[in-house]
Amino acid sequence: MSLLDLKRFYWQVTAIIMTAMILALAGISYFTQDAFERMLLPELERKAGTVGLSAASLMNKAMGFGISYTTLYGVAESFSEIRRQNPELAFIGATDRGGKLLFESGNRAPNIEAHMLATARAPAQQQNPGDWTTVLIGGQYVLSIPLRSISENNERIGDLHIGISQSHVQNMMHEVMLDIAVVLCVAIFFTLEVLRFAAGNRLESSLAMLTEMLARLAGRDFRRIPVISLNDEIGHVMQRCDALLATIEQRHDQLRAMLNGLDAETRGTLEPKLNGLRARYQLGQAITVPAIERGVLSDIRAPFFVFILAEEMTRSFLPAYIMDLLVPIQGLSPQVVIGLPIALFMLIVAIGQPYLGAWSERAGRRNAMLAGATLSVGGFLATAFAGSLYDLLLWRSICALGYATVFVAAQGYILDRVDESSRTEGFALFVGAIMVATICGPSIGGLLADNMGFRAAFLVSAVIAALSLLVILRLPDRRRDAHEEAEDRMPSFSDFLRLMTNSRFMLLTAVAAIPAKVILTGFGFYLVPLYIVSIGSTPAMAGRMLMIYAVLMVLIVPVVARYANRQTRREYLVAAGLCLSGIGGLLTVISGSFAAIFGVVILLGLGQALSIAPQGALVGELCKDEVARFGSGPVYGAYRMLERLGNALGPILAGLLLVRYDYIGAFAIIGAGVLVCGLIFAAGVLSTRRNQAVTV
Repeated sequence: MSLLDLKRFYWQVTAIIMTAMILALAGISYFTQDAFERMLLPELERKAGTVGLSAASLMNKAMGFGISYTTLYGVAESFSEIRRQNPELAFIGATDRGGKLLFESGNRAPNIEAHMLATARAPAQQQNPGDWTTVLIGGQYVLSIPLRSISENNERIGDLHIGISQSHVQNMMHEVMLDIAVVLCVAIFFTLEVLRFAAGNRLESSLAMLTEMLARLAGRDFRRIPVISLNDEIGHVMQRCDALLATIEQRHDQLRAMLNGLDAETRGTLEPKLNGLRARYQLGQAITVPAIERGVLSDIRAPFFVFILAEEMTRSFLPAYIMDLLVPIQGLSPQVVIGLPIALFMLIVAIGQPYLGAWSERAGRRNAMLAGATLSVGGFLATAFAGSLYDLLLWRSICALGYATVFVAAQGYILDRVDESSRTEGFALFVGAIMVATICGPSIGGLLADNMGFRAAFLVSAVIAALSLLVILRLPDRRRDAHEEAEDRMPSFSDFLRLMTNSRFMLLTAVAAIPAKVILTGFGFYLVPLYIVSIGSTPAMAGRMLMIYAVLMVLIVPVVARYANRQTRREYLVAAGLCLSGIGGLLTVISGSFAAIFGVVILLGLGQALSIAPQGALVGELCKDEVARFGSGPVYGAYRMLERLGNALGPILAGLLLVRYDYIGAFAIIGAGVLVCGLIFAAGVLSTRRNQAVTV
């Protein structure tokens, strides 16, 4: 049985588990939706009845001062205020005994006048909200409540008609369906992550070790593994195999002892054959352990995923939370101020990572991760109780410092435990954790913010970050050996200046990498969440949109990465990604609808997925001379730092454009700029390659 067969078996088992879980979740979702649908309208009826009784009580209080019912003042205004506080109410009207409409607010349902007349002629219903029924009239569920005057011996003086918008009820049902779909999607990815942590990577590693052992035995390699630490069924099988090898060695030693007791002539004949047998099957030797620490390496994904999840949960509602704490800052517009905490976070991460990476080498990767996660827990707690924008800037800076520390420490943890051949496998774990957290975080954060409030959602993030501390404590720690070189180290100032004057390096960074990050953070972290809320939607919807972006990244990036590895013209993928992202921003010029924003997110996800994988490879390809001159560490370090500065620039640029133009203008201008950058990049790389060909 080959490793491919064992992996196939593992994924078949995983598919069975996931299918059972999806069917169970689908069943739960169906019955939840059905129960909610049956309970929603009666609950809205009871709420409307309670609101109606409260309004009738206020009217009776006014009539108690001797004001007649027909001459009450400010009733329509009071109805409007009630509707403002209860958006599901499309209409409120009060009629006299004959069914004539005296006071109203909102849009009447078609033919509601006939219903009012019929209600006036019918016997009055009981004043028990549970006994009232609604009638669907022209897109409104109309609830009619008899009005009685306390000053006139509780006689009926008219009726109060309250219209519950049918479209609002349908929208609520639609929201619930979307929430259930989001929870279902998150549950699938989260379950896969739990399976990976609980068994997946360890099982795959165990299967790989068993396959290696069986392959060696089939190839007549009877070397033994010094220590088999697996304490599961596969480990038991390997121990049994090793015991058989020990028995074979023992029999060989017995034959050797018997041979020593024979005469010289017989021994001379048989001993070469016995020695040949020993050499042929490599008896009495031990095999070295693999270069990659598979079991230990897989352990880093769980704490890193949990930590990144805590931060990603804030993406969908952070701009709206900043708006709640907004204070005037002289010389800065509110739109720019909203982007300050986001930009400051990105800036600290961009500048701090190279230095924090070096510090984590000295302090130890696990200790650095513990320190960073502790900072983030404190930052989330303080953010939840922030009293002003100035407080928020400080607390988000602490979160940024913690985020950058954990990020570089986790990256270094992987680099410490892999060799050149297994580096791709190690970083697949690293990037995979980020992508899954990006899928789960914004959508769940939006749901929590909608139902619990912004501050409670930050408290949940603090709890999740604290949970990551418990998992980090389980990690073994190992310092980087002195001879190992740090990856992507910060370049010296002189190296940085030389790189900044290099046309090929600046073509890749200034025209491709920075614009890609500007449009990502400007759209995804700033404009999209704010615009969705501004058109009457919720942070939960913003979270769903960001989840769609993350799902596209998870599905497409691996495919593009495999394709890019086989291509020599990776710049076309980068240029195509930039152009697609830019075209997404221009969609808002055609329409400012929710569908257009959906298109923006789709094209942004496709564009980022196309460009993110080939960009890193292009650094070494386009900057061969610079890598040879300065080393790969400084070149990649400068590239990553400039790229991350684009993250910080995105929200600020979007805010400045929002001051001068509206949301549509900001989307369009950034989109057009990135589209132009994509075209310039394609032309620039084509020219560079032609010049290199001529030089050769």
